[in-house]
Amino acid sequence: MAEDEQEDAPKKGKGKLIIIVVAAVALLGGGIFAGPMIQKMISGEPEVVADADAPAEAAPAADAIYKGIHPPLLINFQDNRGRSRFLQMSLELMTRKQTVVDAIDTHNAVIRNNLILLYGDVKIEDLSGREGKTKMLGQALEEINGILTEQTGEAGVEAVYFTNLVVQ
Repeated sequence: MAEDEQEDAPKKGKGKLIIIVVAAVALLGGGIFAGPMIQKMISGEPEVVADADAPAEAAPAADAIYKGIHPPLLINFQDNRGRSRFLQMSLELMTRKQTVVDAIDTHNAVIRNNLILLYGDVKIEDLSGREGKTKMLGQALEEINGILTEQTGEAGVEAVYFTNLVVQ
């Protein structure tokens, strides 16, 4: 009888080892397949599911393209005391179409000329406050889109930004 118990002991040990190995392989395999799904759930990326009955959504907007007006504009103007002052500004224009960027390059001279004329009568008070600066950017946007519409038939500048503004 002692011999029968000794033979059963290695069989039980091998059986447990086989079960442990099979369980480890199953867990590893499950982790390989489930890992990417769990990572998506954790990162918060929405899963895209097409619904045949849902209306088609508009295409996402194109990325913004920024185009600078270079070199910086240098404008002389008179302050309220009649003294000559200087305004130096760098502008960046934002659009979403490469054709508009190309039109800005092509008509750069007209854009620069019209902005210099526009800001030649600027008031020093307008340059010291946020409201005045915002108004100036709105005027620039209107002027630039007017030029582009006149020259190309398309106004595509969405925003104008100061990247440098110096008053002397």
